[in-house]
Amino acid sequence: MPQDHHRKTRRLVERAAARALRAARSAYELQPRWRPLGLARQQRSLDAAGYIDHPAPVTRLLAARLDEADVSEIKDAIGRAPKLAGQFASAGGTPSEQRLLLSFGIWLGVDAACQKTGLRPLQPPPEVHAMARGPLAAAGGLYEADMVVETLATAEIDFADMRSVLDFGCSSGRVLSVLAAAYPQVRLSGCDPNSGAIAWASEHLPAASFFVSPQHPPLDLPDGSLDLVYAISIWSHFAPALGLRWLEEMHRLLRPGGLLLLTTHGLTSLHHYLASGERLPTQVEEIMAALYRHGTWYANEFGEDGDWGVKDPEWGTAFLTAEWLLAHLCPRFHVLAFLPGRNQGNQDVYLLRRS
Repeated sequence: MPQDHHRKTRRLVERAAARALRAARSAYELQPRWRPLGLARQQRSLDAAGYIDHPAPVTRLLAARLDEADVSEIKDAIGRAPKLAGQFASAGGTPSEQRLLLSFGIWLGVDAACQKTGLRPLQPPPEVHAMARGPLAAAGGLYEADMVVETLATAEIDFADMRSVLDFGCSSGRVLSVLAAAYPQVRLSGCDPNSGAIAWASEHLPAASFFVSPQHPPLDLPDGSLDLVYAISIWSHFAPALGLRWLEEMHRLLRPGGLLLLTTHGLTSLHHYLASGERLPTQVEEIMAALYRHGTWYANEFGEDGDWGVKDPEWGTAFLTAEWLLAHLCPRFHVLAFLPGRNQGNQDVYLLRRS
């Protein structure tokens, strides 16, 4: 049975990786025509908030706490804010519409949006690290919370059944604030090496516990103490060797059968960066060649200044192929799901079970 499982897992990952590779190749081969063609294709699949649109289980759960009068009140408030009204109208009939309803309701101070959903109308000041700010982020990390819960659901796992969950690399807690509102029965915690972000989250988000984490393992937590760890855009920054050490630490912290959800830059990211113009074609070619040869690419792109005060030569930008990661994960982890580009049409999402 274990061998059958590994064969099925490898076939799953290889098929998904092949699709991602074809997308990356096609984007590169469109040079110099990639800019109008690739970007146009991507824009058609983006929602009004700028994300690839997907089902929104957490958003739906929170929005269901509002009655028709509450929704009408929020929509009226949005209608009086022209810039927000245009964004909201363009999301009609998509999962993003409910995300915008909640976010804009919080941003505009509609009482029902705050009181009935449990979402907290707080954003950290500019000097505190946050992954997003402004009206689209007013309700917290709705998109990311949806992604976590939806990914678990692909493996027929209910987030509500988790007892102890860690957001590894939580910054100032924007995803945890949403999950705490949606699932108050789950024990939530977050850690990050950015001490300022952790101090702010500890003061303003009492529904979760927070602690400052080191840049290198271990964490000050007992063996087998967690049901789920999720890490959004964290392994996309670890140098490969450090990333492997942290995978070992996650194995220690998870109970047998516990879950690890992580995102990485992979082959789909090459298509994303070509289409968006965020990286030059020459660099994308360099990264693709490294992935073909070694399965990894890493650069210390934060340099001496570091990333919001976090300075470490092994914290930069990393790309990993699914095959490389699978070779180092198994058999200590089983791959339950591999979703290329699931995170914002860019990063791959992996759902792993501790053996």
